Amino acid sequence: MTTIDPRLHLSNHLAKALNNRVIEPDEKREITITFRVSYAEKQRLEQRCKGVVQSDYIRARLFDYALPHPKQVIPEVNRQVIYELKKIGNNLNQQTKAINEAVKIGSQPLTLSVKSYLEKISELAALLEQTRSSLTQPIPTEGQRDDCENKSE
Repeated sequence: MTTIDPRLHLSNHLAKALNNRVIEPDEKREITITFRVSYAEKQRLEQRCKGVVQSDYIRARLFDYALPHPKQVIPEVNRQVIYELKKIGNNLNQQTKAINEAVKIGSQPLTLSVKSYLEKISELAALLEQTRSSLTQPIPTEGQRDDCENKSE
């Protein structure tokens, strides 16, 4: 008499149940599941998940969620520059708002030089945003994967 391993039965039952039900990623997660892996499996998982929380990666692969994006590591020097760029951008926005308000209430006529100044401010703001954006781009480390996904499985 052969007996079926109850774990296999449970696994098959869970697989059937999950295929018929869409699990919402925003549901409160109250249950902890622990499982064992070999050293090689752990190393492989860590390689695939650089910058991504392992539980998020496993959950995405298991339940067909979109794969999470790795967290961006921004060097301290870039963070300081970004902070200063944001301050400059805020100052430009305040100047633009003040000029527009002055024109609106009539204390400043909308002359050609004012229009030109507003255009320059807009160009500077765009340049600041472009610079800030380039400073926040992650620099891929050697061996880091773009999507944490292995298509061969």
